[in-house]
Amino acid sequence: SRLTDVHQFFGMLKTLKLSRREAVRMVGQDYAWLLDNDAVSAMFHHAAAGGMPIMCFVGNRGCIQIHSGPIKSVKPMGPWINVLDETFHLHLRTDHIHEVWAMRKPTKDGHVTSLEAYDANGSMIIQFFGKRHEGEGEREDWRFLAENLPRIPSPTAA
Repeated sequence: SRLTDVHQFFGMLKTLKLSRREAVRMVGQDYAWLLDNDAVSAMFHHAAAGGMPIMCFVGNRGCIQIHSGPIKSVKPMGPWINVLDETFHLHLRTDHIHEVWAMRKPTKDGHVTSLEAYDANGSMIIQFFGKRHEGEGEREDWRFLAENLPRIPSPTAA
């Protein structure tokens, strides 16, 4: 809860020698909750229908590709969910998504909420935020969407 910037999260993981998914699983429901695997598709459809600008991050060891702005044309085809816009194309294999987490990260501007999709090996496939600028709070429409996507009930202690 002492983070002031979302970029501090990676440094915290290195210090604690945790993988991102280990940290997400350990942090507790105040900061992370498991979503239904269809949450990414649902988010795309809601964002497109409402013209909500999003930020999308896809990376590998060599680079990170970022889209920032609204999406319009969302087309599911078999196991793929596709964004086919004039300036942004994304082809995501939904059958490779093993877990989707919503994560609340503290910042000096209030918390920001991300959606993070992981594969069966625990590697992050893709990450989303509502579009915002440094020094601004999170978009209310994004926060509402992220907090209302279908959740997986968390196990309770007996």
